[in-house]
Amino acid sequence: MKELQLKANGENKLIYFGVPNNDSEILEMHKLRYEIYSKKDYIDKEKFKDGVEKDEYDLDKKSHYFIAKIDDRIIGSVRLIRDHYLPTEKDFKFEEPEEMKNISREQRGEVGRLVITPYSKETYLPRNIILLFLIDCLLKFSVENNIEGGYSFVKSSLLDKLNKLKMPIHMIKSYLQVYPRDGILYKYFNQENDKVIPIYIFIDEVKKYLDSLINNRKMFEKISEKRFVLKENLYNGFLKFLKII
Repeated sequence: MKELQLKANGENKLIYFGVPNNDSEILEMHKLRYEIYSKKDYIDKEKFKDGVEKDEYDLDKKSHYFIAKIDDRIIGSVRLIRDHYLPTEKDFKFEEPEEMKNISREQRGEVGRLVITPYSKETYLPRNIILLFLIDCLLKFSVENNIEGGYSFVKSSLLDKLNKLKMPIHMIKSYLQVYPRDGILYKYFNQENDKVIPIYIFIDEVKKYLDSLINNRKMFEKISEKRFVLKENLYNGFLKFLKII
């Protein structure tokens, strides 16, 4: 769906963004989710003895996947859930935002399982840029499938990052967490130093934001509709220094 060219340790690298092509890539993606979630102590490893992280939305085929791949290796992924009631609506009690009431349930989705791993200890890749290109793929799919908005829940650390990036997201300010003790993400939901916060988004808002960012000529050179080059200049160097990219 998109390609990002950049320099890593003085070498040109190409990151591909799109959907998994086969069962092997889907399995690799689930293993990456397990690797990251177990390292962050989000899950109980005993529940995933095969080293593959899946839940009911994966098993019931209610998820659409988007991946980032470099050197034939998946380094990031995110999913979009389609269901009548979305996970955030089950895991939290809250009053539905008025703006969301205008979007039918058939036109809603949920963004989740966003994971990005470092390429290596020695090689820097701009993780925030990878995050944004993954979301851009998800948005393209959403527009093509008439999805107008939806929910998600994020760690407060990720929320801080999204706010720093000035991504147009909306917090649900009054809520009660009701995630069950026997749920596979119970540890994720109950880390005192990094709370989980429900949010909602509108596809057109986030797409307008990303279109503006990806077409920023200071940051990227546009080679084609699919391929972009992350420029090496003072502007991006300053953003890197501020940990924005």
